Amino acid sequence: MLEDILNLLFQLIIEPLLLLFEFIFNVSYNLISIPWICIVILSIIVNLLVLPLYRKADELQAEANKAENAVKDMSLHIKQSFKGDEKVMMLQTYYGHMKNSPYRYSPLNGLKSSISLILQIPFFIAAYKMLSGLSILQGCSLGPIKDLSLPDNLFHIGLFPVNILPVLMTAINIISSFVFSKGKGKRDKIQLYVTAGVFLILLYNSPS
Repeated sequence: MLEDILNLLFQLIIEPLLLLFEFIFNVSYNLISIPWICIVILSIIVNLLVLPLYRKADELQAEANKAENAVKDMSLHIKQSFKGDEKVMMLQTYYGHMKNSPYRYSPLNGLKSSISLILQIPFFIAAYKMLSGLSILQGCSLGPIKDLSLPDNLFHIGLFPVNILPVLMTAINIISSFVFSKGKGKRDKIQLYVTAGVFLILLYNSPS
C-alpha cells in the first residue's frame, strides 16, 4: 500500500519535474553545448519558476511565527502552572480561543514553518535523479574537477579523499541560514542548520 502511494506521488510530482528539467537542459545544450553552463541555466530557470511558491511559503511561515509569538507567553505560563490532564485541557481551551483571534493560532501552525523545506524536496529529488544519470557529464571537466559525473576528490588526507564542493555548499548554506534566520525563532534556526548538515551527509559522495 505504501509503495503504491509512493509510486503514485512519484508519477504525479517527480516525473513531470523530470520532464521539465530534461526539456530545459536539452534546449540549453542544443544552444550552448557546454554541460556545466546548461546546469547553471537549469538552476536559474527552475528557481525563477518556483519563486512565487517560495514567496507564498515565506508568507505562511511569517504568519505562523507571528501567531506562535502571540501565544508563547501564555502557553508557557499554563505549562508551568498546571500538570497532567489539567494542563492539556487548559492548553486546548486556550488554543481553541486563539483560533478565533486575529492570529488564528493552531498547534498545526508549526507545519507552516516547514513548508519552504517541503517544497524543495520534490525539486531536489527530480534534479538529483536527472543529473546523476546524465551520461553527457561523464568525462566532462570543469577547472580542477576532472569528471563532473564523479565526486570532485580535489585532494586527499592520507588515503581519505576530500570532496570540496559539498563542504563549500554547506558553508554557503550555513552563512545564508545565519543571515536569513536573523530575528527568527530558535526552532527555525535549528531547522536551517540541521538541513545544511543533512545535505552535507547525503551529497558528500555525489557527482560534482
